[in-house]
Amino acid sequence: MNNKLLLLFCLFSIFCFSQEYHFDYKCYDNETQLKGAYKGEKRTNIIYFNSEDKDVIAYDYFFSQQPTRSFLLYDYKLNTLFSYSISYNSNFSSLNFIQKIPLKVYPDERKIERLDVEKLKDNVYLISTFPSEKSKKSNLELKITVEKSDFPMPRIRFMDLTPNIHSKIYNALLSKLDSPKYRLVDAITDNKKGVIMHDDFSKCEKINLKFIASQKLK
Repeated sequence: MNNKLLLLFCLFSIFCFSQEYHFDYKCYDNETQLKGAYKGEKRTNIIYFNSEDKDVIAYDYFFSQQPTRSFLLYDYKLNTLFSYSISYNSNFSSLNFIQKIPLKVYPDERKIERLDVEKLKDNVYLISTFPSEKSKKSNLELKITVEKSDFPMPRIRFMDLTPNIHSKIYNALLSKLDSPKYRLVDAITDNKKGVIMHDDFSKCEKINLKFIASQKLK
């Protein structure tokens, strides 16, 4: 009887502390620093998203001087971040739960009051941001290439800047497109502080991945 109660408790605990997610796309962010202290350095990050659910996205990051990669799952509807470590070959069987925490709102790294979007050619846009409406000197500049897709543009974070700044960039870009059904293919970002980054998102795969984000009981 005690064993049955223990089993029921364990099953109930798994149910309560688990959340299932479905990802149908996997995209690679091949990142290169074109200018800056680490010029020439490259890394590849992996992004998982659901084309029908904009509230969920996951990032498989590599950070230098860490023994493993980091897998971060953002659930904006639940305002929750699930954090894991994952092996260098990004094998899901190696996932190790670290923590589950509420999403934090951080102050923007720079003030942006105006965004100008210029169409350079088909599917290529230059976005310049300014600290005030009257500013003549931009404080961030992005050259972005997009392509048509079958789903609304996923708002991938690719700069070391807040989600709020990313949101402003995406809103400005989407305002110039004839449909929300585009995706990023390439981005060159000049942070106007001596660093220029190139992010190549051209490689994307259709997948069918179900992931159970579980919180380990201590």
